[in-house]
This record gives sequence, structure tokens and C-alpha cells, in this order.
Amino acid sequence: MTFSPNGYRLLDMAGIVWEWRSEWYRPDYYSQFEKIGFMSDPQAPVNSVDPDEHTVAKRVVRRGSFLCADQYCSGFRVAARMKTSPDTSLENTGFRCVVSAM
Repeated sequence: MTFSPNGYRLLDMAGIVWEWRSEWYRPDYYSQFEKIGFMSDPQAPVNSVDPDEHTVAKRVVRRGSFLCADQYCSGFRVAARMKTSPDTSLENTGFRCVVSAM
């Protein structure tokens, strides 16, 4: 599937690989917003909590990958969010280089 270019004239930026993020994974992170309402500048968690694997800290990965299927990771939703350990070497995990706009 091909999409139209975005505002930077980039094509097909969703669903290529899971995008490695700097924030720690916590399954309860978004539930805190339900309690306090809208936040204009939410801060990332300072530590990782994974109830499935207590001894391994996890980072957030987003966007889905070429291996995604509807049954596994909700297709290619850009809002898809999963967890992975920092030592992952899966071929469907990558990163994007970013520069601050200053």
C-alpha cells in the first residue's frame, strides 16, 4: 500500500519497522491521563515496569512493521505501541534520526 507524501515530501513512513523510542515502557502510562485529564507537556516515565517480565527494563517501540498483521499488532496503525528490551536485534526494529528545530 502506498500513501501520499507528507508535509516533508516523505513517502510510506508508517509500517516499515517498529520505531525504537527513548522512553521507558509502562503499561499504566496512559491511564494516568484518564485520572488527571489533559496534559500539555506529558513527561516520559523515568523507569520501566513490565508485569510480564519484572527483571528486564523495556523501551517503547511504535508505528508497526512489515511483519504486522491484524491479529498481532493492529495492522499498520501509527499509534501502535509495544515494548521491547534494549538488547533486541530483530530485523523489524529500527530508529529515525531527528534534529531539534531550535
